[in-house]
Amino acid sequence: MNIKKTALVLRAIVVSLFVMMLGSCQKDPPTAHTPTEGGSSDTEEMWPARKISRIVHSVGTFDYLTYDFSWEGDLLKEISCTMYDGSSLGRTVFEYSDGRLARVYPYDGAGTAYPGGAMHYHYSADGRLERQTFLLPLMFTDNLCQQTYDSVVPCELTYSYADDGHVSTVQANKTADDGSVETSTYLFEWNGGNVISITCDGQPIMSNMQYDSHPNPMRFPMGMETMSVTNMIFEGVLGNSVIFLAYAMCWNENNMTTLISSNAQCSYAYDPDGYPISKTITMGGETTIYHFTY
Repeated sequence: MNIKKTALVLRAIVVSLFVMMLGSCQKDPPTAHTPTEGGSSDTEEMWPARKISRIVHSVGTFDYLTYDFSWEGDLLKEISCTMYDGSSLGRTVFEYSDGRLARVYPYDGAGTAYPGGAMHYHYSADGRLERQTFLLPLMFTDNLCQQTYDSVVPCELTYSYADDGHVSTVQANKTADDGSVETSTYLFEWNGGNVISITCDGQPIMSNMQYDSHPNPMRFPMGMETMSVTNMIFEGVLGNSVIFLAYAMCWNENNMTTLISSNAQCSYAYDPDGYPISKTITMGGETTIYHFTY
């Protein structure tokens, strides 16, 4: 498929890389082989013990979007997104090699796959996520009526780790048609198992990030594409399936309560075992709720 056409379609089916986190069915706290933990290739450590089966995104009392999670053993295989009227907004497929993520790409609502926009995963000899490679559509114009692109460029994310095993830096490289490379460097500060600040080329993205004390059951080993990055948008990789990830990274042990808007409030409800069953965001008199089923 023509790369530019692929880019246009990928952007058309993506909603946002901002929005929530979470995961099904045991009483033990989940463990996950995330970019913050080096070493073992044991698949039991890659994904949480509790497996999320559904997230319903409601605006007020109206159930707007539904996300269904399909698992194969301990591994997430697919996330599908359905509108309130039952129509499909597409799905995201996760492919593995030796139990580790190898490729992630979306389908649109008509069932057409777009592997040209896939995120590819590369690991070091010690099992840590080392690189992610993908194609990035570059936006030429953006207005209320139309979005168009003038280029698609290869991109690479390279991970570095601190002595404690946490991600310390991620370098993002975009290679233009003329061979020139644009580089951005993200720095991460941690408090225990949670990221508390992110900067890019010295400029703060988020700081003083706050968390609850409950386990994050969507601590998935997806890498940086699930993060709210403002100056490098990972178009198309997760399609509409990413909208439930609100202002969060899947690296964190606990559930993020920080919101970018200072005018918004965030609260959780939990089941008896301490796992979130809903996340409520209130801003400007409007309430958005994410309901979780395990």
